[in-house]
Amino acid sequence: MRVWQGRRIGVDLLEVDRPDRPGRSHPFEIVRFGQGVAILPVTDDGRVVIIRQLRPAVGVPILEIPAGKLEEGEEILEAARRELYEETGIEGAELRLMHSIYTTPGFCDEVIHLVIARGGTVGPPHLEEDEWIDPPLFLTREDIRSRIDSGEIRDAKTIVALGLGGFL
Repeated sequence: MRVWQGRRIGVDLLEVDRPDRPGRSHPFEIVRFGQGVAILPVTDDGRVVIIRQLRPAVGVPILEIPAGKLEEGEEILEAARRELYEETGIEGAELRLMHSIYTTPGFCDEVIHLVIARGGTVGPPHLEEDEWIDPPLFLTREDIRSRIDSGEIRDAKTIVALGLGGFL
């Protein structure tokens, strides 16, 4: 049963039957988000494009790869191309799906599709009204490792994508 609906998420209250005890159920609150896409942009010279974006849920700007929600009926690579352009200004990159992950399956149904983007032309970002993003950073493998070690990069989707992309 839907107990709350916002602009981007919903919250359902479910009674889930316990597999180990037939006839007994337990209530669960589930955040309904749907699907998102996150893009690991890699330049022709092997640097990774990282953005610093204000994330109100954690109260601070964080270093992360570009990401966003899939629109209704939108294909994964189409969404990746759109988000990459909006948040970094990169156009014409070669895109490939690396993997799809559950972000927080303990309470949320979100799936993020991790895409690697190679090459392309860098231009100015085209931010949406609700985005606060600094100009992109172009980091080497050593910069990335240093920023992870220092705790400056803590975003899970970013760390997973960096690992899948061979940067860790």
